[in-house]
Amino acid sequence: MCRKGLISTRGWVIALALVLASGFAVAQDKPAEGPAKSDEGGSKSDSKGGAGKEENGPPKDTDGYDRPTTYPRIRFGGKKKEGDAEAAPRNKSRVFLLDTSDLMAGSITIDDTRETTRMEHMREVLGRTLDHLSTRRNLDFNIITFGAVKDFAKGGDLLQASAENAKQAKEWISKLEPGGSPDLHAILIECFRQEPDSAALIVGSMPGTPATLDKQALDRLLEKHKTVGEIIVQQLKDFRTAGKKTTLDIVGIGLTRTEREYYRRLAEAGGGAYIDG
Repeated sequence: MCRKGLISTRGWVIALALVLASGFAVAQDKPAEGPAKSDEGGSKSDSKGGAGKEENGPPKDTDGYDRPTTYPRIRFGGKKKEGDAEAAPRNKSRVFLLDTSDLMAGSITIDDTRETTRMEHMREVLGRTLDHLSTRRNLDFNIITFGAVKDFAKGGDLLQASAENAKQAKEWISKLEPGGSPDLHAILIECFRQEPDSAALIVGSMPGTPATLDKQALDRLLEKHKTVGEIIVQQLKDFRTAGKKTTLDIVGIGLTRTEREYYRRLAEAGGGAYIDG
């Protein structure tokens, strides 16, 4: 029987099945000591946000936000560019959204014996996923981080799944280091705006203060939804209601029970599933 917080043989059987079905691997983590996390659903905030942001829905096309972020310059996938032949076949697009915030430096315990960090375990999880991704030939992908904003494609088009691109992606994630605030709002808004076929969020923290909302807009939304996390849940529901087809799957890294429950609801709002081993 699988004990809570430990990686089990049964858990990896389930994970492997998910790899074959949708292209990402999963591990379960024991909640452990580390940097303090936000409250359930994301914290309230009195931080100053960027000016000129929209209160609801996707942000305007700009060169970034007040931290700044550069998501409008990053390709998440989505529809064909203007001028592409309508009849031309298009690979499926999948983006991996990685939490590289400072909270990922926190420690977790694997199999009740091995100490590691959330960041290192995330690298292991995605590394196994990339091994399986290398066998796909009808998939384009990108890896995009939040905390410190980076993307594997370096602002270019998504890359086709291949052994060579998987190898380079593993080298790229090996150099990632934790830092910055977990602005989940900004990356998910831009992801759904660009509309890849699917996204896989690998996360070890709760949502931080959105850079895509100014203080006045954020305060109005907090009056209604109480937390940043609940704002994000509602906006994903709104995207799906408006016809966005992107599905969001979520893998939790070292989350508490309360945090796992939140991300299960978020995955459901995004039309996907939450996996915790």
